[in-house]
Amino acid sequence: MHEGFNGRPDLGLLVDAQNGEKLHKMERLYSILTDDAVERGLMREEFYFLSDEVLTCFKRMQGYDGTKFPGAPIEQAYLILAECEHEMRRSILEANDAPMPDRPLLPGGMYLVLSEQDGQPRRSVVVQNYVPRWKV
Repeated sequence: MHEGFNGRPDLGLLVDAQNGEKLHKMERLYSILTDDAVERGLMREEFYFLSDEVLTCFKRMQGYDGTKFPGAPIEQAYLILAECEHEMRRSILEANDAPMPDRPLLPGGMYLVLSEQDGQPRRSVVVQNYVPRWKV
């Protein structure tokens, strides 16, 4: 985990542009912890505690301030880090002339872009099939 960039990040760059955050590894570890907690029936704060401040930081880092994510805090951390960074997603959609939906795309979900019909503008619909591993 500590191999690679180990300096002060340039906050003017995109998240993980200097390969210091290792978001893909963090996401994987939170996913493993979530699976472990559910399989053992130990999804309790005293074993898997994450503060609201940590989750808020992850959301801010990914560009999802104020967005609600399902599940216990450790599962939320996994889902937040599994998201494509918000501005990157917006750029990709704009480059393809697709409107930005108003909620994140959880694992297993998809975007549907509905074409213009009867004078109605194109719109994006998020189809979700993600079921939280643990209900809080």
